[in-house]
Amino acid sequence: MSDLLSIPALDEDELELLGQMLEDEFERQESFDFFEAHGLLTALKTGPIELDWAQIYDIIFPEKTSFNDKQLDQVQRLLRKLSYEIQAWLDSGQDFPVPCDLTLQVEDDDEEGSPLEAWAAGFMAGVLQDEEAWYAKDEEKMAEWIFPIMYASGLFSDEPEMAEIDEDDALSDQMCVNIPPAIIEMFLHFHAAKG
Repeated sequence: MSDLLSIPALDEDELELLGQMLEDEFERQESFDFFEAHGLLTALKTGPIELDWAQIYDIIFPEKTSFNDKQLDQVQRLLRKLSYEIQAWLDSGQDFPVPCDLTLQVEDDDEEGSPLEAWAAGFMAGVLQDEEAWYAKDEEKMAEWIFPIMYASGLFSDEPEMAEIDEDDALSDQMCVNIPPAIIEMFLHFHAAKG
């Protein structure tokens, strides 16, 4: 168990800077915003596969960025620090803090989707790097744990069972609330020390 006070968290200024840099690039080339990047890093720390940082940056920024060398170094350093923070939370055994409200309901009609949808889509991007490895050990359990994230991502909204949940706000919110404990279950599934 980690001491939560020792978690290498980004401070407010760093979070704001990272969020803004990712948002600017997202608007320019539809790369990952902060929530998608957080979801991706969470999946990579939770699951069975490891990617090097060059591969991770290629997923977050599919095209060449507009950052100068100093900005690129800055955004990469902040993403690495965010990754250490996610790892420390997973190691702590505490409820995992998804960095947004656990709902797909949006209050502002101008918003294209909820932050949770972006976060879950980023998580699924991590899973889809090697779906077979995720499901190899216990396919039934994994399907159960990952279902709320699949639902929240909106990537499978054409499937009838997802559409049914969408029609019931209370059921939708209940599904989303299941995400933090599911992340811990998956992390333990892949990384708990064998006794």
